[in-house]
Amino acid sequence: MAFLEDDAVFQKRSPFILGIVLALGLILAGCSLPVASPTTVPSALPSVDSTPSVSSTPAIGMLVRFVNLTNGGTVAGTFDENGKPLVMIQVEVTGLAPLTVTLTANGLDVPGAADNQAGVTPFTGEIRWSPLNGGGQYTLVASAMDNEKQIVQAAVHVTVTGIPVFTPTPPPPDMVEAQRRISELIQQEFGVSVPKPSVYRFDAPQRPDISRWIGSAYYDGTHYYIDLYDDTHYAWSNSDYSDPAHRKGGDKWVICRPSGTFRVLTVFVDYGNTGTDRAAALAQVPMVVDWLNGLYTNFSISQGQTEPLMRVEADAAYVSPPPAPGEFLTVDQIRSLTGKDPSAYDFLMQIDLDANAALASHYFSDILEPGGGVALQGCGTGNKYGIINIWSSVPAASDLKGGLVMDFDHELSHLFGMLDNWPFIQGATGPDGAPVDDWIPYVMFGWTDADGDGIPEIIDPTPYGTTNP
Repeated sequence: MAFLEDDAVFQKRSPFILGIVLALGLILAGCSLPVASPTTVPSALPSVDSTPSVSSTPAIGMLVRFVNLTNGGTVAGTFDENGKPLVMIQVEVTGLAPLTVTLTANGLDVPGAADNQAGVTPFTGEIRWSPLNGGGQYTLVASAMDNEKQIVQAAVHVTVTGIPVFTPTPPPPDMVEAQRRISELIQQEFGVSVPKPSVYRFDAPQRPDISRWIGSAYYDGTHYYIDLYDDTHYAWSNSDYSDPAHRKGGDKWVICRPSGTFRVLTVFVDYGNTGTDRAAALAQVPMVVDWLNGLYTNFSISQGQTEPLMRVEADAAYVSPPPAPGEFLTVDQIRSLTGKDPSAYDFLMQIDLDANAALASHYFSDILEPGGGVALQGCGTGNKYGIINIWSSVPAASDLKGGLVMDFDHELSHLFGMLDNWPFIQGATGPDGAPVDDWIPYVMFGWTDADGDGIPEIIDPTPYGTTNP
């Protein structure tokens, strides 16, 4: 199966609130999107009962209902292009315009939502639902939320027909077997022998369909990645990698090899509408970077190392007012307005202090909002958005620390190949002691010894059990 690349590569970041990182990003396009293994797909299309369901009480003047499901009725399922069960759920909201409509099935969140981007009322939308147990009985709850975060719900009991009831998946393989199978898949899909890739277990008790082993290897200029699901299907991706001294040209996404020291210039662009204090903003950067390097160091120590395998150095600068509202900074602007030379840094991070997120409205109106951010380029030379590696916006001064934590933990990890479907550490401690989600994929970055020779893979001259550097 061919893997399609896209030159518009960026990552979505959801808003941060009160300094607590909400790591719910979505990979939108580019070289790091996994590709599902081929599956035979039935040709039948989903069909559902046409009698509308009953809705919830419109306590706030908003009413939500299922358009194509009947309470106590049946719905015929089919299979999507990857062989997963599929039912299209149609919802309608009247009275007030909803911001979004989400769905649960038997108490578990259904991925995806019906977003009312145009703000219309009445609103109709569709949600793709993959019944986790295949055929059988389910209770579906649709929740409509307006801009004031008021929520109304509707529930319906349905029986999915036309597809088999799934039997429980067999026990997942252990680490040794998972590593063997992932090595086999790398050979099969890429024609490359990587005997001992780094592997990591991701268990999702409430979403057994996404429980899996994941495998990663940075080898001979290419990063290889495999998702090995418990039902034995798999997905894969590969990407070029380089380092700051050996950047790869072209207009495609290139990640960085996660080892060594990286210099970051963080430039705040103040739009004057967040109440941010210049001195306070600048002082936050070294504190967050010290915290980040502490995470790197602590992990290395846990692996018997005396020094971290990667560290970050950072400078901070402040620009106000923005030289071109709604635009990325240029080399000349950074040099003239901050006195800093962009060529002295590996990464350039632009943080707009802007309650309205003017740049997001200009370039990413469909996917970002105030408090959002994107990882734009790692160690490649091509970037159609200019020279900035990471961009984000901070909608209020109180969100500044949360934004920096997200940028240096989550967005920076993207530059080295982290994917939003990789497991993260919940309940980690941020620089101020508050809980955060830690998105640094230490194992997947090759910071452990996967082949048993006593050397972490990312610095091993013969990594992952190979015989070549």
